[in-house]
Amino acid sequence: MRISFQPPSANLSGAVVVGLWRGRRPTASFGRVDGDGRLLKVLKRLGFDGESEETELLRAPAPPLDCLIVAGLGRPGKLKAARLRRIGGAILDELDDSRAAAATVALDLEPEQAAELAYGLRLKSYRPPRQYRTRLDPDDEDDVPPVLEAVAITTTDPAAAARRFAEADQVAQGVFLARDLTAEPGNILGPEEFVRRARLLEPLGVEVAVLDETALREAGLNLLAAVGMGSDRPPRLVLLRWRGAGGRPLVLVGKGITFDSGGITIKFGDDDMDAMKGDMAGAAAVMGAIRALAGRKAPAHVCGVLALAENMPSGRAQRPGDVVRSFSGLSVEVIDTDAEGRLVLADALAWAAATLDPRAMVDIATLTGTVELVLGDAYAGLYANDDGLAKRLLRAARAEAEPLWRLPLTRSCDDDVKSDIADLRNCAWGEVPDNDDAARFLSRFVPKGLPWAHIDMAGKEWADEDDPLAPEAASGFGVRLFDALVRKQ
Repeated sequence: MRISFQPPSANLSGAVVVGLWRGRRPTASFGRVDGDGRLLKVLKRLGFDGESEETELLRAPAPPLDCLIVAGLGRPGKLKAARLRRIGGAILDELDDSRAAAATVALDLEPEQAAELAYGLRLKSYRPPRQYRTRLDPDDEDDVPPVLEAVAITTTDPAAAARRFAEADQVAQGVFLARDLTAEPGNILGPEEFVRRARLLEPLGVEVAVLDETALREAGLNLLAAVGMGSDRPPRLVLLRWRGAGGRPLVLVGKGITFDSGGITIKFGDDDMDAMKGDMAGAAAVMGAIRALAGRKAPAHVCGVLALAENMPSGRAQRPGDVVRSFSGLSVEVIDTDAEGRLVLADALAWAAATLDPRAMVDIATLTGTVELVLGDAYAGLYANDDGLAKRLLRAARAEAEPLWRLPLTRSCDDDVKSDIADLRNCAWGEVPDNDDAARFLSRFVPKGLPWAHIDMAGKEWADEDDPLAPEAASGFGVRLFDALVRKQ
């Protein structure tokens, strides 16, 4: 879908979007298409008041209009970026329903407002991959492909709006990459296939380095190697580096379990195991963020570390009760092979801290089901050893509508992760929620004095059908958050 910007015009035709403020107060463009006030009376009968994100599709209202979409803008003076993006997503839904191939959005917006609206349109325009479908059902509205090809948004300075949108569009491409990766079936996307996708970022200027299974063992990343040794598809560690500036890098670390059966501690069959193809959504978010930064040529030095493995049961798989020496030197007793995410992250965090000299590290993972029980589907969990880093992440999360809720790194978990025969055990299943234990476990692999944060995004990797900026598909959660974090710094 092409998105462009053009000056306001008195001659609106075809498929057109106009706006109403709260209380059915018309914008200038609305007044031009409703000279006699009849349209306003129709909307009043329909109960349309102009609340933010409220929309109404009117087909064939009068020539030269083929269809008219009225978008509620809410209160004047409150048209901030987050609201504009959500309005853009709501407009996209109506345009798809209209079956228009091209449309003009005339909401009388300033350039920066037009760019934010366009960003919301773009984010909502994502469609899940269809390459595995051999036929579509024409009677199923979810199977009917969109026909919208072009959207023109009117604004007072089209060139300024286009410049601002160009950067946002690169971030959207990073979000789409993360969504595509998360949606891929586990038989298609294993660790090595993930590596091949990562190398596609090299033309953008991203440096890509890979440790294979032999290099992992030689380097001492034994926890990551142990998680992946039950699979016929060996594990990988991938380093993505964007050198948009000098200095010490911000390091983003992502859990990349391309399929999680639970290993020997196999999951129950009714635990939606098919969704475990998305257990690499943390790594997808990191890769999408690096794609966004490279695409918009961000003046920043950022590294992405992807800990990739497939957790499968076999005669070679690690067992509950095994003791493994980590990259940091700490020995870990594996109590449950389905608590594998913290193992791969522990090695990746320790390795990144030792080899990349980061100024700060943030890891992200679909780590624990308990964080969903604690926070529901409204927030991802945030743990941090540094208040400044936590505040920056919380601000970025609010700005990008990827909400975080800070939880405590409590010392009461230390007894839970203490082992009788090793330095640590990977889980306890005690009275403290496992998300707290997991975060405390990870903190033991971060050097003292290094700012670090852990984001448990379990449950946020998939979008509900009513999500304003994504269809019912993979969400790409974390890409916009990380881009905003880098931008603010």
